[in-house]
Amino acid sequence: MFKSICQNHAKLSGLGHFVYREKAFMLKKASEYNVKIILSDNSQQCNINAICVLHDGHIVVADNQNKIIKLLDQNYKVIHHKGVSCHPCDMCQVDTNEVGVTMNPSKKHEVQFISVNDGRLVKGRRLKLPRTCNGIACHQNDLYITSDTALCKYTMSGQMVSTLYEDASANGAGTEVW
Repeated sequence: MFKSICQNHAKLSGLGHFVYREKAFMLKKASEYNVKIILSDNSQQCNINAICVLHDGHIVVADNQNKIIKLLDQNYKVIHHKGVSCHPCDMCQVDTNEVGVTMNPSKKHEVQFISVNDGRLVKGRRLKLPRTCNGIACHQNDLYITSDTALCKYTMSGQMVSTLYEDASANGAGTEVW
């Protein structure tokens, strides 16, 4: 079997091609918006480490420092917020009005799903995973999640499909899905 695979691959001129187009973008206008929420006397500086723009124009941001997911309207005003159990690591859109947020509370590893319903954030199900959850991306209804040293593919129900890449010598590399 292996020999026939090798023979077939030897006949190929390539395994496909990549098209790379280099294009520079010029920034025409930059604006700054304050999305800090004062919840208590010990509120920290706002540290936005993930952002998703939903199809309806709502913007969901993860405030890592304050352990809050915030919902912004199209004018960048905070219209709702929801506390999460620990510092959110990353976030991606998984459905029209739903995001998945990676978190690692107390040596647990999870993805918290949060929906937007009528201008409010609603916590949904959680996926408990066996590895640290850092970066996250969703493609064709599959989740791609990075741990400290690996990129793994999961179903939306949390079933691990495969480890796509792993480098145990990376020492903390692999925190983002590129």
